[in-house]
Amino acid sequence: MRRSGVIALASALSAGVALCAIFALSTPEASAQVAIPGNISVQDGQKMLLAADELIYNNDTGVVVASGSVQIDYGNYKLVADRVEYDQTSGRVKASGSVEMVEPTGNRIYADNLDVTDTFSDGFLNALRIETPDNTRIAAESAERSSATMTTFNNGVYTACEPCAENPDRAPFWQVKARRVTQNGETKTIRMEHATFELFGMPIAYLPYLEVPDHDAKRKSGFLAPSYSSSDEFGHGVKVPYYLVISPYMDATFTGTAYSKQGFLGEAEFRRNFANGEVVLRMAGISQRKPEEFTPRTTDALETRRGMIGSTGQFRINPRWTFGWDAMIQSDNNFSRTYAIDGYSASTVRSEVYLTGLSNRSLFDLRAYRFDMQEANDPNDLAERQQAVVHPSLDYRRTFSDPVAGGELTLDVNGYSLSRKTNEFKIQTGPDRYKGFAGSNSRLSAELEWKRTLTAMNGLRLTPILAARGDMNAVDVDTAPTDYNGTFAGNGSHTRGMVTAGLEASYPVLMTTAGSSHVLEPIAQVFVRPDEQLAGGIPNEDAQSFVFDATSLFERDKFSGFDRAEGGVRANVGMRYTGSYDNGFQTQAVFGQSYHLAGLNSFAAPDLSQATRNSGLENDVSDYVGMAGVSYRGFSLATSARFDKDDFRMERTDVRAGLSAGRLSTALTYSEIKAPRPNVFAEDDRREVTALATLKLHDYWSVAGSTSYDLVDEKFNRRAFGLLYEDECFAFSLAYEHTRDDANTEARDWKIGARLSFRTLGGFAQGDVSSPLLKPSF
Repeated sequence: MRRSGVIALASALSAGVALCAIFALSTPEASAQVAIPGNISVQDGQKMLLAADELIYNNDTGVVVASGSVQIDYGNYKLVADRVEYDQTSGRVKASGSVEMVEPTGNRIYADNLDVTDTFSDGFLNALRIETPDNTRIAAESAERSSATMTTFNNGVYTACEPCAENPDRAPFWQVKARRVTQNGETKTIRMEHATFELFGMPIAYLPYLEVPDHDAKRKSGFLAPSYSSSDEFGHGVKVPYYLVISPYMDATFTGTAYSKQGFLGEAEFRRNFANGEVVLRMAGISQRKPEEFTPRTTDALETRRGMIGSTGQFRINPRWTFGWDAMIQSDNNFSRTYAIDGYSASTVRSEVYLTGLSNRSLFDLRAYRFDMQEANDPNDLAERQQAVVHPSLDYRRTFSDPVAGGELTLDVNGYSLSRKTNEFKIQTGPDRYKGFAGSNSRLSAELEWKRTLTAMNGLRLTPILAARGDMNAVDVDTAPTDYNGTFAGNGSHTRGMVTAGLEASYPVLMTTAGSSHVLEPIAQVFVRPDEQLAGGIPNEDAQSFVFDATSLFERDKFSGFDRAEGGVRANVGMRYTGSYDNGFQTQAVFGQSYHLAGLNSFAAPDLSQATRNSGLENDVSDYVGMAGVSYRGFSLATSARFDKDDFRMERTDVRAGLSAGRLSTALTYSEIKAPRPNVFAEDDRREVTALATLKLHDYWSVAGSTSYDLVDEKFNRRAFGLLYEDECFAFSLAYEHTRDDANTEARDWKIGARLSFRTLGGFAQGDVSSPLLKPSF
């Protein structure tokens, strides 16, 4: 404790002891207090630390005076002032001169004068301002504090903006001036009465009453920040949400949106927490007043009464098992997307129920699901009726912990049962593409794989591989394919089997230099197996996304799913390279080719979905595939390609580049797929480039843009641009989006949107652009 001045040492010590005792014992009323939510007064038994330049205790008046750089730490309160007086008789503490007090809640109070009780629960302050932990500020001419939970400010100003560093007296960007501001520690609110909202110090709107949550409000019933929107179809819209706390484990949000053209949209969301999970129920509905405002002959224009019900839930049965669902039903096929219902506004919504299990060496996934295709231009729901309803699908994979014959044994089980209402096929020149059949289709597959890696003395690595698989199919489709160049197995039950014996040999060579290390690894594989049974003869549901490239070159079965099984004798040969440099530069590359040696080539056999056509594997000698990539301090470049086996023409090319350096983040992708030769189906080349860039121009300004350009049609498929300003108290964003839609010439293919948000108060939105730039971080 620092002291100066001519004061007897004994007097100083006795004054310090007296002050500590007074604050520690407090008054009888304070001693009897019971802590309640929001009560931040000093409780009985708290200790005090005091530092001051001078300390005087008057035995006659019972007044303790600390002056000169006074610092008090008492009951989680911290007080700094030029002078502090404590009257033992009245129990009042008076501080003056550059007063700064930090409350246990984190509020930082600045005042010219402070007069409170010795528990800091009641008192008066003059010429004060408060800074809360979330960086909001309240300033007032005077304030009165009562019950340690309520502070009333007279002629107060509320804002979330920091004062200007060059001119602190200048008005902030926005502020709310009120005749009376009440900060309630029990209800966790800040209430403003007879308030005026100002921008740049100019009054914009009068608000007779405004209430916002306090900084430490976790859950409190009340109106949330409203928002404004405007569009051609809806007109002007005002959205007002109300949050309701039902219990410590249950709450709800009710939202009403009034549109000048379409009427009232009501939304409700209920949330219920359990010890091991949660359930959410969401509902929305509207009776459209002017559906003719939407594009003619679309779902939006043909429907009047529209609504939806959605629910999500997830329960952790134990640390390994989880059960849950995510489901939606709606009155038509586009309501949730049109009205941007939170969580259900995507073009494709997947409803599902699932059970998953995960351990160190096994995975179990069982789920049933269906798809809602939200498309206003499809009022007959054709696209949705073409989608499969899966009831259910099963994935199980287990790698056994105990070695079998010195090797690793893995079990894979996969199956599904599905149905659809309408055929999904594409009529084209040549064989039609049957992606799905009306009717039902089921399959159950099980596969065992064993492999063991042996390393010879000279570094040669040999990996023998054995696998056995069995399939059971049940097909019951309404219509058999007519224009198909293969043999359809027909309805009924079908069984298939496949056994594989393989050997992989690789010889990694390590090369080191003064500043780098390199690994060059030649690889050769051979797999011996019988021909694929029922090749292309049963519906192909899960093996349609087939791409032959460097990532699938060394796969034992190159099909992406279990509906097809690779058969015949095949060899894969290639080279793998990785390099690492001391300066952080990384390189990698793969190059190789595949050879069909004997038996039926599964990639040359017809496929109902035409997944294997022009795959690069349909001949005995495949096309070449390669991949190369480099990365260095935020920059990455990767390219992969498939080259024609005869003239090395690039049949498929993908180039991906990215840069993340300081304020700039970019990504560029170029893709090209050549038409097959000979081009008997009159197909065109496909070439597209997509780009995305985000640049932080300043601490507060950011711009972002993205584009997708069709190099064949010489048209933009999509263009988007966004501009965002965001500081500590408000955010403004502007976004433009253009989407190519050659199938619908009546609909507008561009959108523009803007948003202005005030932190802690809410904001206004214009347009319906879903750009992430429109959403501020607060």
